[in-house]
Amino acid sequence: MLEELIGHLILFAVRFVDGILELFGVLRAGSRTLRENSRVGESPMEAESRQWWDRLYNRWFWFSLLLVGIAVAIGMRQ
Repeated sequence: MLEELIGHLILFAVRFVDGILELFGVLRAGSRTLRENSRVGESPMEAESRQWWDRLYNRWFWFSLLLVGIAVAIGMRQ
């Protein structure tokens, strides 16, 4: 019972953070589309921001995969 609750809480946390990151991703994509349509080059600060977001998404993917794996392992122990 407790293991199942912990597994559900982990999955909820992963879905919640994933939803927030998806919202920011949509906003960034819209901003990028507007910038590309204006044909203005990318500033060093924008490049650094883009690289930071790319690293965040990459690390979140692997961390969320690990958390979902843990939740599944906890649920399968029953």
